[in-house]
Amino acid sequence: MHYFTFAEKDTTLYQASGSLNAGLDEILEVRKEVSDTGATVNVSRVLMRFDLTYISASIVRGTITNPSFYLNLYDAHPTALATSQSLYAYPISGSWTMGDGRSYDNPVTTEGASWKFKDGQTDGTLWYSAISSSGGVWHSGSGYEASQSLSHNTTDIRMNVTDIVNKWLDLSVPNEGFMVKRSGSIGNLNSGSEEGSTQRYGNLSFFSSDTHTKYPPTLETV
Repeated sequence: MHYFTFAEKDTTLYQASGSLNAGLDEILEVRKEVSDTGATVNVSRVLMRFDLTYISASIVRGTITNPSFYLNLYDAHPTALATSQSLYAYPISGSWTMGDGRSYDNPVTTEGASWKFKDGQTDGTLWYSAISSSGGVWHSGSGYEASQSLSHNTTDIRMNVTDIVNKWLDLSVPNEGFMVKRSGSIGNLNSGSEEGSTQRYGNLSFFSSDTHTKYPPTLETV
Protein backbone atom coordinates (compact mmCIF):
# COMPACT_ATOMS: atom_id res chain seq x y z
CA MET A 1 0.00 0.00 0.00
CA HIS A 2 1.15 3.51 -0.82
CA TYR A 3 -0.54 6.40 0.98
CA PHE A 4 0.37 10.02 0.23
CA THR A 5 -0.12 12.82 2.75
CA PHE A 6 0.06 16.40 1.46
CA ALA A 7 1.87 19.10 3.42
CA GLU A 8 -0.50 21.15 5.55
CA LYS A 9 1.93 24.07 5.64
CA ASP A 10 5.36 25.01 4.30
CA THR A 11 7.57 28.04 3.81
CA THR A 12 11.14 29.18 3.13
CA LEU A 13 13.30 31.05 5.64
CA TYR A 14 15.65 33.56 3.98
CA GLN A 15 18.73 34.63 5.90
CA ALA A 16 19.23 37.69 3.68
CA SER A 17 15.94 39.19 4.93
CA GLY A 18 15.54 38.22 8.56
CA SER A 19 11.81 39.01 8.90
CA LEU A 20 10.48 38.20 5.40
CA ASN A 21 7.67 35.64 5.28
CA ALA A 22 7.17 33.49 2.15
CA GLY A 23 4.36 31.21 3.30
CA LEU A 24 2.35 31.46 0.07
CA ASP A 25 5.22 31.14 -2.40
CA GLU A 26 4.73 28.43 -5.03
CA ILE A 27 8.41 27.48 -4.77
CA LEU A 28 10.46 26.30 -1.79
CA GLU A 29 14.16 27.12 -1.93
CA VAL A 30 17.32 25.80 -0.33
CA ARG A 31 19.64 28.53 -1.53
CA LYS A 32 23.28 29.41 -1.02
CA GLU A 33 24.58 32.75 -2.24
CA VAL A 34 28.26 33.62 -1.83
CA SER A 35 29.65 37.07 -2.61
CA ASP A 36 32.49 37.44 -5.12
CA THR A 37 34.99 37.91 -2.30
CA GLY A 38 33.51 35.13 -0.19
CA ALA A 39 33.03 37.58 2.67
CA THR A 40 29.22 37.21 2.66
CA VAL A 41 27.25 33.95 2.65
CA ASN A 42 23.44 33.91 2.64
CA VAL A 43 21.36 30.74 2.71
CA SER A 44 17.74 29.68 2.94
CA ARG A 45 16.04 26.73 4.64
CA VAL A 46 12.65 25.07 4.16
CA LEU A 47 10.02 24.24 6.77
CA MET A 48 7.12 21.84 6.13
CA ARG A 49 4.66 19.93 8.26
CA PHE A 50 2.42 16.91 7.54
CA ASP A 51 -0.60 15.93 9.63
CA LEU A 52 -0.05 12.35 10.86
CA THR A 53 -3.53 11.83 12.36
CA TYR A 54 -4.70 9.37 9.70
CA ILE A 55 -1.40 7.46 9.66
CA SER A 56 -1.34 7.15 13.45
CA ALA A 57 -4.95 5.94 13.60
CA SER A 58 -4.35 3.42 10.80
CA ILE A 59 -1.36 1.97 12.64
CA VAL A 60 -3.45 1.61 15.80
CA ARG A 61 -6.24 -0.14 13.81
CA GLY A 62 -3.70 -2.43 12.16
CA THR A 63 -4.53 -1.34 8.59
CA ILE A 64 -0.95 -0.04 8.30
CA THR A 65 1.79 -2.27 9.70
CA ASN A 66 5.53 -1.65 9.97
CA PRO A 67 5.48 1.30 7.53
CA SER A 68 8.37 3.15 5.94
CA PHE A 69 8.09 6.87 5.18
CA TYR A 70 9.53 8.95 2.35
CA LEU A 71 9.61 12.72 1.91
CA ASN A 72 8.88 13.56 -1.73
CA LEU A 73 9.96 16.96 -3.09
CA TYR A 74 9.52 17.74 -6.77
CA ASP A 75 12.23 19.49 -8.76
CA ALA A 76 11.41 23.07 -9.85
CA HIS A 77 14.41 24.05 -11.98
CA PRO A 78 17.36 24.52 -9.60
CA THR A 79 20.28 26.67 -10.72
CA ALA A 80 24.10 26.61 -10.63
CA LEU A 81 24.35 23.35 -8.70
CA ALA A 82 27.67 21.87 -7.65
CA THR A 83 28.61 18.44 -9.00
CA SER A 84 27.85 16.77 -5.66
CA GLN A 85 26.17 17.74 -2.41
CA SER A 86 23.56 16.47 0.05
CA LEU A 87 20.18 17.60 1.30
CA TYR A 88 19.19 16.95 4.93
CA ALA A 89 15.94 16.82 6.87
CA TYR A 90 15.56 17.23 10.64
CA PRO A 91 12.53 17.41 12.95
CA ILE A 92 11.77 21.03 13.89
CA SER A 93 11.88 21.60 17.65
CA GLY A 94 9.46 24.51 17.95
CA SER A 95 6.03 25.56 16.72
CA TRP A 96 5.77 28.02 13.82
CA THR A 97 3.22 29.91 11.74
CA MET A 98 3.17 29.51 7.95
CA GLY A 99 2.04 33.07 7.20
CA ASP A 100 0.59 34.48 3.99
CA GLY A 101 3.53 36.37 2.54
CA ARG A 102 5.44 35.99 -0.70
CA SER A 103 9.13 36.54 -1.26
CA TYR A 104 8.43 39.25 -3.86
CA ASP A 105 5.96 41.28 -1.75
CA ASN A 106 6.78 44.99 -1.64
CA PRO A 107 6.80 45.96 1.15
CA VAL A 108 7.67 42.54 2.51
CA THR A 109 5.14 40.61 4.60
CA THR A 110 6.58 40.06 8.07
CA GLU A 111 3.77 38.06 9.70
CA GLY A 112 4.52 34.35 9.82
CA ALA A 113 7.73 32.33 10.09
CA SER A 114 10.92 34.00 8.94
CA TRP A 115 14.64 33.63 9.56
CA LYS A 116 14.38 35.40 12.93
CA PHE A 117 10.77 34.87 14.01
CA LYS A 118 8.57 31.80 14.53
CA ASP A 119 5.28 33.65 14.12
CA GLY A 120 5.97 37.10 12.71
CA GLN A 121 7.54 40.37 13.61
CA THR A 122 4.44 41.80 15.34
CA ASP A 123 4.04 38.89 17.76
CA GLY A 124 7.82 38.82 17.92
CA THR A 125 8.51 35.27 19.08
CA LEU A 126 12.13 34.61 18.19
CA TRP A 127 13.41 31.16 17.28
CA TYR A 128 16.11 31.84 19.86
CA SER A 129 15.98 34.10 22.90
CA ALA A 130 18.65 36.32 21.36
CA ILE A 131 17.98 38.61 18.39
CA SER A 132 21.01 37.21 16.56
CA SER A 133 20.59 35.32 13.30
CA SER A 134 18.93 31.94 13.77
CA GLY A 135 17.02 30.33 10.90
CA GLY A 136 14.91 27.96 12.96
CA VAL A 137 15.56 25.25 15.54
CA TRP A 138 15.68 21.49 15.08
CA HIS A 139 16.56 18.21 16.78
CA SER A 140 19.68 16.38 15.65
CA GLY A 141 21.58 13.22 16.45
CA SER A 142 20.90 9.53 15.94
CA GLY A 143 17.38 8.93 14.61
CA TYR A 144 16.79 12.64 14.05
CA GLU A 145 18.44 13.04 10.66
CA ALA A 146 17.69 12.00 7.08
CA SER A 147 19.63 12.81 3.94
CA GLN A 148 19.90 12.30 0.22
CA SER A 149 22.88 12.81 -2.09
CA LEU A 150 22.49 15.03 -5.15
CA SER A 151 24.41 15.94 -8.27
CA HIS A 152 24.25 18.87 -10.67
CA ASN A 153 21.80 16.73 -12.68
CA THR A 154 19.37 16.80 -9.79
CA THR A 155 16.06 15.01 -9.88
CA ASP A 156 13.04 14.77 -7.60
CA ILE A 157 13.79 14.00 -3.95
CA ARG A 158 12.56 10.77 -2.35
CA MET A 159 14.22 10.82 1.06
CA ASN A 160 13.77 8.03 3.60
CA VAL A 161 12.52 9.81 6.76
CA THR A 162 11.24 6.72 8.59
CA ASP A 163 13.32 7.30 11.73
CA ILE A 164 12.09 10.89 12.10
CA VAL A 165 8.41 10.05 11.53
CA ASN A 166 8.64 7.21 14.04
CA LYS A 167 9.94 9.71 16.60
CA TRP A 168 6.73 11.69 16.08
CA LEU A 169 4.46 8.65 16.12
CA ASP A 170 5.90 7.30 19.37
CA LEU A 171 5.74 10.82 20.86
CA SER A 172 9.48 11.06 21.45
CA VAL A 173 9.18 14.65 20.17
CA PRO A 174 6.16 16.71 19.02
CA ASN A 175 5.44 16.79 15.28
CA GLU A 176 6.38 20.34 14.31
CA GLY A 177 7.46 19.29 10.83
CA PHE A 178 10.70 18.98 8.85
CA MET A 179 13.57 21.41 8.55
CA VAL A 180 15.13 20.85 5.10
CA LYS A 181 18.60 22.30 4.60
CA ARG A 182 22.20 21.63 3.69
CA SER A 183 24.66 20.25 6.22
CA GLY A 184 26.34 22.34 8.88
CA SER A 185 25.36 25.84 9.88
CA ILE A 186 26.14 29.49 9.24
CA GLY A 187 29.48 30.47 10.74
CA ASN A 188 30.72 26.86 10.72
CA LEU A 189 33.48 27.16 8.12
CA ASN A 190 34.93 23.68 8.37
CA SER A 191 35.23 21.67 5.17
CA GLY A 192 32.35 19.38 6.16
CA SER A 193 29.81 22.19 6.31
CA GLU A 194 28.05 22.67 2.98
CA GLU A 195 25.91 25.47 4.38
CA GLY A 196 28.48 27.36 6.41
CA SER A 197 31.52 27.26 4.14
CA THR A 198 32.30 29.70 1.34
CA GLN A 199 32.04 27.00 -1.33
CA ARG A 200 29.26 27.55 -3.86
CA TYR A 201 26.61 24.82 -4.04
CA GLY A 202 23.87 26.59 -6.00
CA ASN A 203 20.15 26.95 -5.42
CA LEU A 204 17.75 24.02 -4.99
CA SER A 205 14.09 24.67 -5.84
CA PHE A 206 11.01 22.53 -5.17
CA PHE A 207 7.29 23.02 -5.69
CA SER A 208 5.43 24.03 -2.53
CA SER A 209 1.98 23.14 -1.26
CA ASP A 210 0.76 26.32 -2.97
CA THR A 211 1.92 25.25 -6.43
CA HIS A 212 -0.51 25.34 -9.35
CA THR A 213 1.13 22.17 -10.67
CA LYS A 214 0.34 18.60 -9.61
CA TYR A 215 3.64 18.30 -7.72
CA PRO A 216 3.22 19.55 -4.13
CA PRO A 217 5.37 17.98 -1.38
CA THR A 218 4.09 14.67 -0.05
CA LEU A 219 4.88 12.25 2.74
CA GLU A 220 4.69 8.75 1.29
CA THR A 221 3.74 5.81 3.52
CA VAL A 222 4.78 2.40 2.21
